[in-house]
Amino acid sequence: MKIRRINGRLTHPPAVEAVLAIFCAVVFHQCVYGSFERQRVRVVRTPQVAALGAVTVPLPDLSALAGQPVAFILRIANDTSTAGIVRVAVGATVVDDISLPPDQEIRVDLDLPDGGALANEHVVLISDRGGWSLTALEVANIHGFSSGLFEFVVVPATAGPLVRLGLLPALAVLAVVLLVPGFPRRGIENPFARRAYLIGASLSLLFLAAVLIAPWVSDFAVLLAPHTFVLCLVMLYCTAQRVWAYRFQLLYVASAVLFIVSIARLYEPDTGLTALIRFGDALEERVLPSVRAVPHDVLEDSAGYDGQFHAQLAVDPLLRDPGIREALDNPLYRARRILFSWTAYLFGLGQPRWILQAYAVQYVVLWLVLAWVLCRWFPPKSFRNLCLWFGCMFSHGMVVSVRWALPDGAGLLLLTLSVLAMERGRTAHAAGIVGIASLAKEVNLLWSTVLLVPGGFNRQGWRERWLWGLLVAGPLSVWMLYLLAGDVGGSFAGVQNFGAPFTGYVQRWNVILPDLHDFGSNRNVRFALIALIGLTTQAAVLLCVREWRNAWWRIGVVSVVLMVFLGSAVWEGYPAAVTRVLLPMTFAFNAVLPRNAGFWPLFALGNLSVLQALETLRMPFWNYP
Repeated sequence: MKIRRINGRLTHPPAVEAVLAIFCAVVFHQCVYGSFERQRVRVVRTPQVAALGAVTVPLPDLSALAGQPVAFILRIANDTSTAGIVRVAVGATVVDDISLPPDQEIRVDLDLPDGGALANEHVVLISDRGGWSLTALEVANIHGFSSGLFEFVVVPATAGPLVRLGLLPALAVLAVVLLVPGFPRRGIENPFARRAYLIGASLSLLFLAAVLIAPWVSDFAVLLAPHTFVLCLVMLYCTAQRVWAYRFQLLYVASAVLFIVSIARLYEPDTGLTALIRFGDALEERVLPSVRAVPHDVLEDSAGYDGQFHAQLAVDPLLRDPGIREALDNPLYRARRILFSWTAYLFGLGQPRWILQAYAVQYVVLWLVLAWVLCRWFPPKSFRNLCLWFGCMFSHGMVVSVRWALPDGAGLLLLTLSVLAMERGRTAHAAGIVGIASLAKEVNLLWSTVLLVPGGFNRQGWRERWLWGLLVAGPLSVWMLYLLAGDVGGSFAGVQNFGAPFTGYVQRWNVILPDLHDFGSNRNVRFALIALIGLTTQAAVLLCVREWRNAWWRIGVVSVVLMVFLGSAVWEGYPAAVTRVLLPMTFAFNAVLPRNAGFWPLFALGNLSVLQALETLRMPFWNYP
């Protein structure tokens, strides 16, 4: 590549950009797959010792590989100190002769043209001597793969054309790359940025070139996932200087993308994202007939979770279907949290199939909105703000509320908007938002403390105070009157949600510490411990930091009081519901955490639940031991 230097800056001729654009379009056409389902059949699981110098293995049903080139992956161990040769044949066809080094186990990758033609065949390995064994045999449509941000599959060389995206998308890539100038026409001034850019661009170019020529120089082809190709394209075309200038914004966006990717992995063509709702087969017979008739994901050997009740309410938000009483475990208790069941009904246009999808997807969308709104307090300008924002958006309570389709996280968005309204002096707007949030979860009424600005009552007349009270309490009161008039059945509160001060908290410690001693290797026990440590740290910091004029601090202190009175039903279980119930305390903790010498230790302790959240999401890069 010819690079010109003008006034000490790097520039590139337009012809170079055109050639690179064509190169990227060719790579996209040849090496990027749209959808690729990995298939792998393990034929030999235990070592097969050669008898009279031969091993014969019958092949199982390989109809799933019909029409695809297949990979034979063998592991052969030579137990002798002399080299040998093993001939591999499938039926009457000799595939290859393999040299066995002495005292070693080797892996051998072989290709065959069509898996469907292997039905009722046998794999035969023959040698002129014994002392060796076939330790493993797999038949697959891949030789290997990677996952995560850098995702690709290694397939037989002839498999590439089967999964290409086509010519039209490749031409679209060419047009985009040509229209959006990638190389810096004004050059890169910073020496460090210049070196970083040259290294990153060179590595990306070499990798893409190797992927492109792999089928021509070997028996293998490398197929890239679309997001991996985009990542290489960004490294090739973006300047390090520009990336560095927007590094924090990019990290915020990358975190949100990882969240979306983790959720998207739950999507199924037949059931969509209903896996988020967590229907359980133990209650499937009680589900509304209109819901049962719609394809939806059902957990086996499970009673499911609370999201299944709110999703059924979304199908019948006015509770007119007589079957709704049987479908809900506690109709009055579930029905008063109606807000996001109503939004799902509206977005689903009253159609049960669309309603279930809308109910699950809305929490993902609202998570993204909250992530954007939260930048008001944690703008993408420093690493510290990034950590505080991440601690809120990836706290266990927030992630579980999305992952299990529960209204806690979405209700917190309304709470955040009420804080924003208060900071802008719009008290009536804040009161109305809190009133709407109470329809998502009645405990949100407690966050009306956001309205208690010091001296605020002295500046307002009785008319304004009555208006605030009506806006806060009115929506839930009207809805509860409707439910009571309809006699839907059930009780007002969940069993043991509240108790004597510190009873649930102390009981939780009394359960966790013995479990930690007896089952310390169980990750659920360790997660429960770190969640409890995190909540305790948050409460301690909020009690020590006294900022009455800070709306987040007022919310946090009320959360601490709520934490004291929470009953055993909220604390028990793995995971416990307490991280969702006290989600406002987590946000308040991060918002008021003092920026002093003790910031990082307190931040780490208070946000320990992020570890459990990443495990819940099954992040592509995350594997908690």
